[in-house]
Formats: sequence, structure tokens, C-alpha cells
Amino acid sequence: MLKLSIIIPYYKTYDLTVKLLKQLEIQKTDEVEIILVDDGCNETRFDEYDFIKVIHNETNLNAPKSWNIGIRASKGKYIAFVDSDDMVMPYYIESLINAIDSDLADEIQFGWLDMNKNKYVPKPTNVAIWKAIYKREICPLFREDWKYQSDVPFQKDLAKISHTKYLLDKILYLYNSGREGSLTWERKKKALKH
Repeated sequence: MLKLSIIIPYYKTYDLTVKLLKQLEIQKTDEVEIILVDDGCNETRFDEYDFIKVIHNETNLNAPKSWNIGIRASKGKYIAFVDSDDMVMPYYIESLINAIDSDLADEIQFGWLDMNKNKYVPKPTNVAIWKAIYKREICPLFREDWKYQSDVPFQKDLAKISHTKYLLDKILYLYNSGREGSLTWERKKKALKH
């Protein structure tokens, strides 16, 4: 069994996603698979990347459905979620594989940095799914009827499952907050109108 599956849903973030994939390509080993779920964009340029598996949705489904497609296609002992407009640190994969090999916990959390606010979050208390990796046995599927903040019901469902947690004292993830056109940005824009 592969040790780690990294799932990336893609929707119209090509330039940022290419940078992310280049970072992951440098780090990738045979113990890791990277699954990119193209959510209705028909972005065939990713098909040229031989180090990732690309799944094309014919139509734009939504983020939770894309996450679930990735989960079902994955084979890793642990599952990692990465947003296509974010970035990971150069030691992201190595650190996670070392943590998996040490059998630290079912959910392995890590610190992250908000790239736009230069804000370091050493103890991730938010609901973001990318702040940790999850052992396959405890990883719930996403509720597909949630368009925004699908991390919330995921974390609620995860909390119902008895499992162990461990916090790595490292920044592994770089969050691209406030990107114009992102789901979070769209939600905030709608809220301001009301």
C-alpha cells in the first residue's frame, strides 16, 4: 500500500496549480501518489504530468464531490488534502512520510502560514482540512450538498470517530487567503452584499 495520497481538486487556478505541482514533483517518492481532480475545466495540460494521476469531471460538480472522487480513487495509508491555489513547504512530503513511519497518530496535524498576511499558525485550531493528514480508516467522505465551507461538516463527522491526534511542530502548508475568485472570496463577497 502507498503511504500517502495527496488529493488536489482543480478549478481554474492553472498558474498557481503549476507552481504547486512543481514543488510536489521535486519531493515525490514512490511511496506517494498525487491525484488531481479536474472539476469540469477539461484542463488537458495536466495530462502531460507523468508523476500525477488526473481525473477529469465532465461538468463542474463542486469541491466536496471532487474531494470524494479523489478519496475513492486513492490508495494511500494516509490522505492529504491540498487546495489547488495553495502551496506546500519544500519538506512537506518528507516530514509527513517520517511521521507516518513513526506511527504517531491517526490524524497528524502541522503548522501553517498564511501567505498573504504573513501569519504563522503553529497550533491549527481552524476547520481547514489541509492542516492535517488522516489515516484512511478514519477519513470520512465529504457531505456533497455543501458548496461553501465543506471542511465544517467533514470535521464534525471526523470528530464522531474515535481516533488519535498528533501535532508536528513544523510549518508544512502555505495558505493563500483572500484570493479573488476563490470559494471563500465568493462567499465573503455575497455576505457583504446582504
